[in-house]
Amino acid sequence: MAIEIDDAKFQQILDVTLGGQRLRPREIRTVLLIAQLAAAIDLDDDPDEQTLLQTLTSRLCALEGLSPDRIPQLAPIPTDDEERAARVAALVRELPTTGARDLAFALAYLLIVADLELAPVEDSLLQQLQRELTIPGDRARDLIEAVAAIVTPGEAADAHPVVTRV
Repeated sequence: MAIEIDDAKFQQILDVTLGGQRLRPREIRTVLLIAQLAAAIDLDDDPDEQTLLQTLTSRLCALEGLSPDRIPQLAPIPTDDEERAARVAALVRELPTTGARDLAFALAYLLIVADLELAPVEDSLLQQLQRELTIPGDRARDLIEAVAAIVTPGEAADAHPVVTRV
């Protein structure tokens, strides 16, 4: 089951996370690098995750007229805890606003659950992102519930994998 995000759903996600704030091109690039990390962290090249990543990349780039081809690729994917922690810390420093941090977390969540599986490394990454992005537990739960409801209207948000230790 692929997560499909049309214009209306994408705008709702932006409203929930950014609350009217505007992203700078540098923030868009960083949000997309975090999204790439979330999609690839389990080392499984899932077609649903890749399709969603391409959709999100196109839509975010369109906000500021950026070419998706100009977004750098995150390589290599950090495979151990220390390397991942260093990469996440470096990326987070590029996101000074709360809205950009919330958006990065919400999109990472969507990409991680796109394959309907939550691998331990994905759970660990979400927890790490929440800590590094300084998103309080209640806000992280609100973001997860909100984006889950946006992408799956008519279904309860608790029908989706949710990180329980946020």
